[in-house]
Amino acid sequence: MEQLLGTYAQVHPLLNDPAGKQGQIGMITDIDIEGDNVYISFEKGQQALYSSNALFVLKKSDEISTNAISNLQKLSKEDFKTLLEISLKAQSILPINHKTALEMSTTNNAVRAHSQNLLQDKLGLVNNNQVEVEQRPIHRR
Repeated sequence: MEQLLGTYAQVHPLLNDPAGKQGQIGMITDIDIEGDNVYISFEKGQQALYSSNALFVLKKSDEISTNAISNLQKLSKEDFKTLLEISLKAQSILPINHKTALEMSTTNNAVRAHSQNLLQDKLGLVNNNQVEVEQRPIHRR
């Protein structure tokens, strides 16, 4: 899974996270598929260990734009525009644009649903470990 190293991921916003990083974005620095261990590095050198079902990553750029176009009637104009912008930023060769795209994908639940996948789903893994999630509303910045 070398291609995932350096990928930005968001910790599930409702995760009951002992590291206190729920909702935050970090970079995948190491991954052990067999053990379902994903190491995430955050700003200021902090690191934490997660299962693949506790992390969100961006869908592929073309999938995001296709989702936006296919769901044009269901999306608000703002969400449609945001999804297209996320898709464009996700195509960039600059890592900072990938991070910005992931940050934009957290705008609201509609944008998240059309632009993010659980890392577990991207990897095609079946994870029997349940992620403990708090049942509370998501608040946006």
